[in-house]
Amino acid sequence: MTNKYHQKNKKKYYQGNKQVLQAGQRGFFATCNINEKGCVRECYNLLNHYADILYGPEQPKEPEKKESEEQKDAAAAAGETAKVSDDDDDDDLEAAAAKCRETLTQRKVRFQNVETGTTNCIFIRTQLDDPVGLGKHIVNDITTTGKSMSRFVLRLVPIEAVCRANMPDIIAAAGPLFDKHFLKEPTSYGIIFNHRYNQQIKRDQIILDLADLVNSKNVGNKVDLKQAKKSIIVEVLRGWCLLSVIDNYLESKKYNLAELANPSEKKSNGDNDSKSEEKSVEAVDSTASPPAVQHAE
Repeated sequence: MTNKYHQKNKKKYYQGNKQVLQAGQRGFFATCNINEKGCVRECYNLLNHYADILYGPEQPKEPEKKESEEQKDAAAAAGETAKVSDDDDDDDLEAAAAKCRETLTQRKVRFQNVETGTTNCIFIRTQLDDPVGLGKHIVNDITTTGKSMSRFVLRLVPIEAVCRANMPDIIAAAGPLFDKHFLKEPTSYGIIFNHRYNQQIKRDQIILDLADLVNSKNVGNKVDLKQAKKSIIVEVLRGWCLLSVIDNYLESKKYNLAELANPSEKKSNGDNDSKSEEKSVEAVDSTASPPAVQHAE
C-alpha cells in the first residue's frame, strides 16, 4: 500500500510540473522530423543566441537564498492549509510547492518549452513582447550568413497569440492582432492554414471569416496568393489555435531554416518538409464563390 501511495503522488507531482500550451501565450512554433528533443534543444540555442544579441543577456536570477525562502514560505502556507482538514495529506503540500516553483520559473525564464500534445510540433513560450521581431532577425541573419545553426528544426515561426480552437475565440484573438497589421495602410495578404488532430475547424469557414475581418479593418486590403506582403498564420493543434501576422513570409521561404540557409536545395528540402506537415492554404477573397484556394507547395 505504501509503494502504491508514493507512486500515485509521484505521478501527480510530475503532472503538476508539466508546462502546457495555454490561451494568452505567445512564442515560437517549430516543426521537426522525429527528433523532438533535438528540436527543442536547437530552439533554445537559436532563440537565446539571437535574443542575447538583440536584447542583451537574460536578467540574472534572483539569489538562490531568496528563491529558497519564497519556496519555503509557500510550502509553509500550504502546510498550514493542509492542517485545516484531517483528510488533507502530503500531496497538498507537494502540489502547492510545485505550483510555486512553476510560477517562479515562468517569471524568470525568457523561453520555455511547453507541451503541445502533437507529434513533431514544438511550442516555445516567450516572455518577450514581440516574438515576430526576433523571428525576423533570425531569418534575416540566416539568409545573410547561410548558416541555419540547426539540424532538426524545419520551420521556426513566431506566434503572437494562442487561443482556443473555436471560431468565437479565434475571431476575438485575431481582432486586436489585425488592428495592428491591417488597420492603417492597405496591403496585400494571404492566409496560411494548417490543422493537426482537429477536424472541427473547417478550412473554408476560417479563411472566409478571417478574410472578412481583414477587409473590415481596411477596404483597401487585397488578397494576393503569390506575393502577399503579409501572411496570416493559422496553426490549429488539437484544441488550440496559434495566430500570427508576418511580413514577407512567402519571400522568406515560410521560415524554413534549411531553405533559407541553402536556397539552391529548395526542392529537396521542400519535399521533406511537406511530408512532415499538413497541407497549407493561402488566403481567399471573401467575395469569391466558390473560394479560390491555393495549396502550398
